[in-house]
Parts: sequence; structure tokens; C-alpha cells
Amino acid sequence: MRSALCSVLVCGVAISAAAQERVVTFEEPPPVTVTGFAVGRADYGRVARANTFTAGKIGLSLFKPVGSAYLFAQLTTALDGGVASTDIDNLLVSWTPQHANRWALAFGRFDAPIGFERDDEPLNLIATNSFNFTYARPSKLTGVQVHYTASPRLDVWAAAANGWDVVTDNNRGKTALARAQWIPMPWVTLGVTGAYGPERDATDAHQRSLFSSDLTVDRGRLIVGAELNAGREQNGGAGALTWRGVAATAFWRVTRNLGLAARYDQMEDSDGLLTGTSQILRSVTVGPMWYFSSASEGIFSNIEHTRFHLPQIALRGAVRADWSSQPFFTDASGALQGSDTKAVLELVYIF
Repeated sequence: MRSALCSVLVCGVAISAAAQERVVTFEEPPPVTVTGFAVGRADYGRVARANTFTAGKIGLSLFKPVGSAYLFAQLTTALDGGVASTDIDNLLVSWTPQHANRWALAFGRFDAPIGFERDDEPLNLIATNSFNFTYARPSKLTGVQVHYTASPRLDVWAAAANGWDVVTDNNRGKTALARAQWIPMPWVTLGVTGAYGPERDATDAHQRSLFSSDLTVDRGRLIVGAELNAGREQNGGAGALTWRGVAATAFWRVTRNLGLAARYDQMEDSDGLLTGTSQILRSVTVGPMWYFSSASEGIFSNIEHTRFHLPQIALRGAVRADWSSQPFFTDASGALQGSDTKAVLELVYIF
């Protein structure tokens, strides 16, 4: 009797759907995947004579597939100067044509496809960002990008964006970006990126150009990531303003749950365009990382271009020594010093 009733109900649904010319499916729609991370830190600065504990950052990510498209969004709340603010860190709508699945078109705010370092702490192997990441290249772009997978070893990107790290455009021009990424062997990834466009407020003059190349090597227990940046900006009849920099990070897996990271970073801001001071900045950072468990699959799953699966819990320590060819680091009295030393203990939890 029960079986007969079920059959009648199913037939009734099918007939109703046919009458309305609608396809019926008993499959549940894909759910929204929620992931994220939280960061707590303890910092000590020698020049500033300051030490502090900070429950400083939480990121909440949403992922929703819809047919051949998906939505990815990330809200990040962070402390900056003791004040908390919430930003739309990423908001990306991506579409891959069903009959041309090597192509992907995306619009929104996204990580610039440049270099080895990233904005979010879980995606880095060391507890501080380099001078190259901070000054020499953009980390975020807002605009449209096209991605083409030419082969399993070659990818190409093209993008048009508002400008370097700006949410709304600060002038009428747009910044163009092109990137090619090649995997010559399974454990090596090479990338070359070029960007061009106006970056100053309220003017389309003074076009800025950037050439950036990056290298990632993953040899199992050893990961090496390096990037080279060289740029120039037109300055009217006074000639071009230039800068260049290099950063290299190495990570050695000592044991299953312990690793050691080190980075050398140098940036030459010859004309003071990026930092406001004509100088050469250098830094050396070293520190261990203790990590436990593995994070669930999602946007925060692997260090980019490597097989290193992100841990759910990571405790990272770092000692960083900074130097400048000119006084640049502000001390406790407000005066500028030519060097600084910092210590960081950072806890990263991925959920």
C-alpha cells in the first residue's frame, strides 16, 4: 500500500512538472561553503620600545557554486592602530563556459596574481610580509580578469583593474595586467607578470609600469619561493622614477609538525616614489613554525603552487632585522632610525 502511494505521488509530481514545462530534480542545491581563519599575535619592537598582544584578525569566506559559475566572498575584520575595521577583502564572481572550459571570466576584488607572498596569513610561510610585498607591487585588484588554461603546464591571465590596492578608482584610467605561468617540471612553477597604468590621484598622467617574475620550487621537505620586481613611473620632463626589489623565502620541514622558515628581502626605492624616502631597504627574517592537524579542503587549503597542505593550527615565531640606507624607522620619541629589530609570535587557526 505504501509503495503504491509513493508511486502515485512521484507520477503526480512528474505530470505537474511536464504541464509547467519545468525540469524536476530531487537533488539538493549545492550548499554555501563557509570557511575562514583567525589570527592572534604577540609583537615586540626594539626601536619603538613597544610590546603588545593582539587578537588582530578574523576572515570569513563564503563559496557558492551555481552551475558553471561560482561566487567567492571574504569579509576580513582587522585591527589597525588599535581600531577595528571590516573590509570586503575578496568578492569574486567567476564563470567558465560549458563548451569552452579552458576559459574563465571573473569580476570583482581579488588577489593580484603576482609574486609568492599573499595578503592572508594562512597562505604565507612566515609571520611578516616583505618590503617587496608592502611597497613594490600591488596585492589586491578590483576589476575584471580572464584566465586561459592553454595546457596542463601553461596558464595565461589578463586583467583590467582600478589600480594598485584601491577599491574605487582614484583617476579615470585603468591598470592593465598580463601574466603567464609555466610549470616546466612538476615541482617548479615560473611566473612572469607585467602591469601598466596610471596610479596617482586625480590624474591619468604619470603612467606606471611594473615587471614582476616569481619562482616556486617544491621538493617535498623544502619549499623555496622568490620574486623579482622592477618598476618605473613617468615623471614628465624630469625623467622616470624607478624602483626594484627581490625577496626569497625558504621553508624546511624538519619533522612532521615542525618547520623552519627564513627570508631575505631587499628593495631599492631610488627616487623615494613608494616609501617617501630615497633609500635601500633590507630585511632578514627567521623563525620556526609548529603546526598541527590539516585544514579542511577549501580556499585555504594549500600554499599556492605547492603541495604543502595548510595546517588547521599553526604557531609561528619570527625574529626580523631591518636596515635602511636612510633613517626610516620611527622610535619611541618620534625620531627616525636606520635599523630596527622585531620579534613576532603568531597563532593562526583555520576553520
